[in-house]
Amino acid sequence: MGVLELAEIELVADDDYEVVSGGGFEKRAIKLSSDPDDLFSDEIELKVIKTANSPGGMDGGTEFPVRELVLPFNLYDMGDGIEATISRFRKLWRPGRAIQWRVTTGYSGLRWLWLKRSAGIQFSPKRDWNLDGYAKATVTAVALEPNYESPQFEVKGTNPSSGTNTLWFPAWNPTDQKAWPAWDFDPKGQASLFTWPDFSFGNEQEIDVSWTPGQHAARSIKTPDNDPFPRITKQWSVMSDPRMDTYVAADLSNAPGQMGGVEPMYWIPPYTGSSGSPIMLPVTVSGPAGIEVKLTLRRFWSAESGLE
Repeated sequence: MGVLELAEIELVADDDYEVVSGGGFEKRAIKLSSDPDDLFSDEIELKVIKTANSPGGMDGGTEFPVRELVLPFNLYDMGDGIEATISRFRKLWRPGRAIQWRVTTGYSGLRWLWLKRSAGIQFSPKRDWNLDGYAKATVTAVALEPNYESPQFEVKGTNPSSGTNTLWFPAWNPTDQKAWPAWDFDPKGQASLFTWPDFSFGNEQEIDVSWTPGQHAARSIKTPDNDPFPRITKQWSVMSDPRMDTYVAADLSNAPGQMGGVEPMYWIPPYTGSSGSPIMLPVTVSGPAGIEVKLTLRRFWSAESGLE
């Protein structure tokens, strides 16, 4: 296998950067170990948060995916002494810091995780590292988001003329994870109304088993329309992902209160649509020419490559 076919793995922090695997054969201060006796693991496990009153084998908790990485590194003296490399490595992985773990492959391109160290760094020199100019270090870290992320998809639309118009947004989800639409509505300071889709894609019964599949196939939500709150004049962000704050107004006004408890519920399922045959999402805008809408879809994957 040629060097250009190897996965390139990078550690990226706000004040440091290192290619720790792939990307050429030059000597580096910090390298991910390729020794088969070393353990490299990045599997996802399900952790159960227990609730009260769940005796015996009853399912009384909620499962959360957790990805823990065990990363073995080789550290080398690059001319300033091995202590300088170890100091740099410790600073890179200092407690409480988030660091980006970036994996680039020829097959799938760039994907990344954000990591925080979850245990002490384990050093294992065979003898005093100052004698050999070398040390081995193992880091255990937890991913803040358990799935790998790749560059997000964005598309914008602009109201072509004053009045009510429908803008169509192409979208697709090529991943093995749910894609939660995020919308940005910019009324440019003018009172405007935005109505956006919250299509179910047949997933009603994942939320409520009493619902009929397809019942919400054409579901939509709108911003306030003088009912009783006035139309918006400031930019709003709408996040469908239930882990996020759903409604955020640029002026920090009470956007959730103005929506009266109406929330987006649905996601774009894995492997829905494609770049050549996207699904089309309609947004109806009412207001002056030039008001804007942006759709953002973050891409998440359960592995660092493949699954397309």
